[in-house]
Amino acid sequence: MKAGSRIRLIGYFLGFAGAVLLTALIVREGATRVLAALAEASWAVPVVAAINVPRMFSDSTAWLALVPKPNRPGFLAAAWIRWVGGSVNDLLPTARLGGDLLTARLATIRGGLPPTLAAGVAVVNMTVSVTMRILVTTGTLLLIAGVTGLAHLYLPTFAAGLAALLVVLGFYLVQRFGFFRLMTGLISRINRRFQILERALPARPNGGRWSSLTQSGSNFDDTVRGLYSRAPALLLCSLFWIFSWLAGCVETWVALFALGVHTNFIVALIIETASQSVRSVFFIIPAGLGIFEGGMVMVCGLLGISGDVALALSLIRRAREALFSIPGLIVWQFVEARRVLGRVNNQGEAVTRP
Repeated sequence: MKAGSRIRLIGYFLGFAGAVLLTALIVREGATRVLAALAEASWAVPVVAAINVPRMFSDSTAWLALVPKPNRPGFLAAAWIRWVGGSVNDLLPTARLGGDLLTARLATIRGGLPPTLAAGVAVVNMTVSVTMRILVTTGTLLLIAGVTGLAHLYLPTFAAGLAALLVVLGFYLVQRFGFFRLMTGLISRINRRFQILERALPARPNGGRWSSLTQSGSNFDDTVRGLYSRAPALLLCSLFWIFSWLAGCVETWVALFALGVHTNFIVALIIETASQSVRSVFFIIPAGLGIFEGGMVMVCGLLGISGDVALALSLIRRAREALFSIPGLIVWQFVEARRVLGRVNNQGEAVTRP
């Protein structure tokens, strides 16, 4: 069996396992109670969907802020690019990396960005978003420890958050120094000793078998350093990331209100952030199926919210996700299919041309 087939098979198996887990959760909490709560709060679905629109635009603005003005695509084009990329992050087991890579690809295809710049923006955006996610997750876990009286969790939570930030700091320093600068230096020393690249790479007209690769890597490193030098853009990206996160918390708050849980915004913030963090940890499960719902039940349980309400809350969020992310995946497939058909037609014309 080919590697691609094995990966797809694993994905299907994990998706099936997630569906089984979700079914078990619904049965455990009482399918009748979950459906009754969901029916009573059905009006929340269009409201949550409406709130998601400014959240998407905020996410697009955060990404757009990182693109230098001369290369910046239109706002609607950026929103389209981020919508499709975000759909991959929501539904496919890519640890959010797949969506960022697709965003870079679409930014090149539809946004007109040079490939090096699109890749650099993807790396910087990922670094900023991971940093912000660590900060809000650590803060949320500290809030949970305070609300539930689990004071013994303060120190390990703070230590884990600090360790995660140090890892991101190391990744940032590698980017500032130059990732390809580090790699090409190492590979060049190996090549001088064993002459591997001279045999492996095809010859270039100017004799630049290896120099063309090092030049491309150097251009990427320079692009990333240039993006990091734009402090106002980094700040703007971070602020709009926070707005997107808070919009997601408002979605949860509204859904809780519709389900009859009249609580303060801090509780909604804790539920949204903690459940999304659980989903991110188990990214290998497609769409976090069953994992997101299980995380929601666990976090809501700590806050005194019943399991049937927690499951109904997660299903309201799933409905919003289906309304936005499934069409995004379909659009992505259409884009890729058109490009494949275009290449096939061009090859056919080249063959038939006298």
